[in-house]
Amino acid sequence: MAKRRARLNDENDPLSSTDKVLAGFEQLSQSASQPDDKLTSQQVSNTTSQPADKSRIRKATFQLSEAVLQQLDKFHLQLQLELGKSSAPYKEVIVEEAIAQFLEQAGSNRDELLKALRSRQERRQ
Repeated sequence: MAKRRARLNDENDPLSSTDKVLAGFEQLSQSASQPDDKLTSQQVSNTTSQPADKSRIRKATFQLSEAVLQQLDKFHLQLQLELGKSSAPYKEVIVEEAIAQFLEQAGSNRDELLKALRSRQERRQ
């Protein structure tokens, strides 16, 4: 009898996730050589601050300025130094928590927040 061979596709290819990670690193290294006013895509998880359930995570892509990404990188490296590399949270976790806290506090000073958001929006156009 002939042996049956499984065909690789996006769902069962063990290298597809590795390729995505490598593409992210390549994109990050390319963005480091771009001027600060360029925008770079960064994938972030769009969920609440509750414990993440794999079935409830939705990926979203947002454009972040190079300056914001550099601040995130610096903060992440500081956490790695303070907590140890293996104990530091992933960048995605940091971004997710920051968004969750921001949205929780957004109602307390809405007028000032809207002013800042409008200003940032105008700088992007």
